[in-house]
Amino acid sequence: MMYLVYTAMLALNVSAEVVEGFKTVGNAMTKSNQNMVLKLEDTYENFESALKNNPAKVKEKYDKAQEIKKLSNELVYSLDTITYSFVGEIAKKAEITLIDPNNSEKTIKRVIYLRNDDGSKNYDSIAEAMKIGGFSWIDKLDDNHAGTRYFIGDAEGAEVKEGAAVEVKQKIIEYKRKVKESLGADSTHVNLGLDVEEYRLNSEGKPTSWEQLNFNNTVAGAALVTLTRMKAEVMNAEFDAVNMLFKQVKSNDFSFDKVAVITRANSSYIMQGGKYEMTVNVGAYDSKSKFEATVGGQRFVANDSGAVVYSTICNTPGPKTITGTVYVKNDNGTESYDFKQNYYVTEPMAVFELTEMNVVYAGIDNPIKISVPGAAAHNVVATLADPNQATLVPDPKAGAGHYIIKPKVNKGQIRINASIKDGNTTRPMGSNDFRVRPLPDPKIYLGAAEAGKGIPINDLKNMKGPSVRYGPDFAFKMKTPQIIKQTIDITKVNGATDLENRGPIWGADVLSYIQKAKPGCKITLSIDVNMPDGSKRNISSTFRITR
Repeated sequence: MMYLVYTAMLALNVSAEVVEGFKTVGNAMTKSNQNMVLKLEDTYENFESALKNNPAKVKEKYDKAQEIKKLSNELVYSLDTITYSFVGEIAKKAEITLIDPNNSEKTIKRVIYLRNDDGSKNYDSIAEAMKIGGFSWIDKLDDNHAGTRYFIGDAEGAEVKEGAAVEVKQKIIEYKRKVKESLGADSTHVNLGLDVEEYRLNSEGKPTSWEQLNFNNTVAGAALVTLTRMKAEVMNAEFDAVNMLFKQVKSNDFSFDKVAVITRANSSYIMQGGKYEMTVNVGAYDSKSKFEATVGGQRFVANDSGAVVYSTICNTPGPKTITGTVYVKNDNGTESYDFKQNYYVTEPMAVFELTEMNVVYAGIDNPIKISVPGAAAHNVVATLADPNQATLVPDPKAGAGHYIIKPKVNKGQIRINASIKDGNTTRPMGSNDFRVRPLPDPKIYLGAAEAGKGIPINDLKNMKGPSVRYGPDFAFKMKTPQIIKQTIDITKVNGATDLENRGPIWGADVLSYIQKAKPGCKITLSIDVNMPDGSKRNISSTFRITR
């Protein structure tokens, strides 16, 4: 009902409450779609298990399910692409407010630019913005012109022949045809929905096409909610079809003439001091008759879910092997089934990896990646031994395990400690010292010529000014220093010397001075720059003027 109310809002000025409503409905439907993805994954996993147990019975239905999965993924991808393209029409950047990962009572701002340098839409950036910010950051949800133009073009009051809505409709019709074709006779047991072919009555009681009803004079927020709803309908259709196929597979019980032992370890790579845990199942069991097992010399009885859970503390490093036997009762007595599981215990070790360079530079952000082999990135905790020496914060752009360290000192060493969260405890994994160095001076270039090199006279006279940057021997990604002031001197040229120039571009007096230069002269530049660390420096270089 909320969706119908919001999509009916055709007035030019939509209230702030209604816009917030679009955001709420859109975000809620997006969350619902995410939950549907999990339901679909569970169904496909069940299908995989059934296929392994009885390929002869399951294969035909499984292949149909995989074809429907492929068709549905293609249609969902198309709907996402159209959604991102439309968002790119009404927004150039996303300003998203997020909860500070270091303080849940504070927020941080993240800006994501949605256009490439050439002005084209950056679909990856739009997808990321919608993934982390949903509908909340989109400002023009009340625009009822952009949506109409984009989805139905100039077809107001006429038959729709072009626009994104036509493309969506055609893809949905083709999707339904192919799904029914794949299901064959089974298609009669599934109602796919996605009714886009029929005409419906609009608010004035007139027959109206699906495109006109959903996108004619519809505000941007309603258009986006419609696309999100269509995505939900596709996944619902997929779920109903695949679930129907799976129920047909499960309509008769499987018969088993063998019992297989199934062991699942929480990990085959354990840190010293950590816990190794293994779950032992049998491929078939009677819930009224629990099996027994010996694992690592210990005797167990299966739990209510038909499993034995074995665990042991790993105090010594190296390769390990766990052996055991499962005892299953049958009509003839008790059958035994042996099994073996291998895993490896490693000593605690933290890995520190500077993503840009092997030192940290004073006054600027230094990206660093910190990991612990065998531990999930989100369980690794990094701290400074002395917070007065630097700041260390997670890098939200790079993800878990990535940090930004910014030294507060100009020299010395900074120590970072790494630990891992293990339940309610935190275990130290190691530490590492990093040398602090000030930023080196950048280099002056005249075109491609470095200091001390020759600059052809014609190239010099056609230049508009020097550039200041770090050369290829400096591997750190660095912002270009800003030129504040220049002093220019050319030997063997009469007239002004030590001519001053503000900014990076040479003025008319400097250009006139340079026109007097000849091969054999030397040009010396003394330049004041703003450094990336906020400091100001003076650098100078001399170039030989050649033919």
